[in-house]
Amino acid sequence: MKRRDAIKLAALAALATTYASAYDAKLIVNKNMMTVKDPANPTELELKHSPEIKVGAMDAKGYSLVEVNIGQKGIIHPSEDKHWIYEIELLADGKKVASVSLEPTTSRGYLAARVNTKAVKTLSAISKCNIHGEYTASITL
Repeated sequence: MKRRDAIKLAALAALATTYASAYDAKLIVNKNMMTVKDPANPTELELKHSPEIKVGAMDAKGYSLVEVNIGQKGIIHPSEDKHWIYEIELLADGKKVASVSLEPTTSRGYLAARVNTKAVKTLSAISKCNIHGEYTASITL
């Protein structure tokens, strides 16, 4: 087998594996933006779906490690066949700076990115649950 044919075959196999492992989009049944009804007393369901944003120390160039976990106060969102966080978006002053797509059971609601936070005033994260919709949390820097 020629080298070029082997590379093509390997790329095709990788693509087929990626496609085969992708979740069924029909399982995403709620894309509504949800709100925490009483921010002073969130329910367990609201805590489970709300992003928790942590910002590390800024380096000499102005970049900080920003980590987003889905779930607050020790309540972590599950990653099961039919109930999981399928996407997380990170925004700096309303501008999307990072996102991650997640698969059920093999990945859990987490995103990490190095973001230039030198001039950023607000970081927000949006968690997207296939069943319970989208929840947003923000922090002021």
